[in-house]
Amino acid sequence: MDDLDAHPDIGVMTGPRVGGLGSILTSQRPWASDCDALSKHGFHYDEFALHLRRVHDPELIARCQFVVVPDVPGCGRSTLAAFHAAAPELAELGFPLAYCLQDGAEELELPPCDVAFLGGSDPWREAVGAALLERAADQGLRTHVGRVNSARRVRHLSFCHCDSVDGTYVGFRGVERGTREIG
Repeated sequence: MDDLDAHPDIGVMTGPRVGGLGSILTSQRPWASDCDALSKHGFHYDEFALHLRRVHDPELIARCQFVVVPDVPGCGRSTLAAFHAAAPELAELGFPLAYCLQDGAEELELPPCDVAFLGGSDPWREAVGAALLERAADQGLRTHVGRVNSARRVRHLSFCHCDSVDGTYVGFRGVERGTREIG
């Protein structure tokens, strides 16, 4: 990213299945970590714990925007229970924590966290996502939206309170071309 002279606000998303950490170790860019609950392999605690040990360094934590606390895709109630189970241990490590909003979260209180991360199914996100992001911002939380991989989704988010986004667009377009296009 630095070699491509990418905009300084373009950060790096990492996670348990990312092999190398060079992009966050050799740069001063902001970064965040997913827990990989939505990956085709699903969430695995041991891989997540190993990943967090690899990035548990005061200099890296200082640039970390958030670590997604393990969630349950598509289920707000189960995600809230998982958050309450895992967040205390993760908070002790010093990472800023992201609570992943999943289907049904509009009926629940936001737990103590640093970032509200909009996940969930596409129809649900489009129906209630904007209201949830506004509610989170009103409570002083930063907001993030995952799976932003199209111009259509970016346009939809222009009407919402959204501090940051991530997606696989750059990976599919190629880092050089994708970074140039979004930068």
